[in-house]
Amino acid sequence: MIVTIHQPNFMPWYPFFQKMNQSDIFVVLTHCQYEKNGFQNRFNVDNVWKTMSVYRGLQPIKEKKYVNAERDWNKIKMSLPHYSSQLKIFDDCISNDLTETNIAIIRKIAHYLNIDTKIVVDHETNTLGTQRLVDLCTNYSADKYIAGTSGKKYLEEKLFVEQNIKLTYQKESDMIKKNILEVLKDVC
Repeated sequence: MIVTIHQPNFMPWYPFFQKMNQSDIFVVLTHCQYEKNGFQNRFNVDNVWKTMSVYRGLQPIKEKKYVNAERDWNKIKMSLPHYSSQLKIFDDCISNDLTETNIAIIRKIAHYLNIDTKIVVDHETNTLGTQRLVDLCTNYSADKYIAGTSGKKYLEEKLFVEQNIKLTYQKESDMIKKNILEVLKDVC
């Protein structure tokens, strides 16, 4: 069983879905700290950040709310007229709940890309960091975990070894580094 785990990014770029497509189960990590200036409420298109404003505070991702999702979403759509047909397919995904919105977008993109990986949401535990990822992998009977390339900087590899889980990293050379709207132009 191959597992990948990732936070629910807003309009994730294509390598996010390439990693998902290589796994049997994709775990959406919501019981972790929201990252200010991260990818949970913004994405980059043509070197310009498009942002859905969130309320300030240090809540976990699962508790984060958008300030005015409809207004921000419409502003994003108006600023990207060359992607209007791709963006409007997500209109029914937008709500004031960050996690709900982002998971709906992720599921819809996976559908359009014909990715049939099972998408599940994490559960609350007392573990943190690498141990949390290992526990999630164990929960889903993983024998392999695919981490993102940045995982090389922070993962404690021995914790995977101790649980007989093969740890691999997404290969930079295999990534097609495109924003997801550009990819969807070819499929929508």
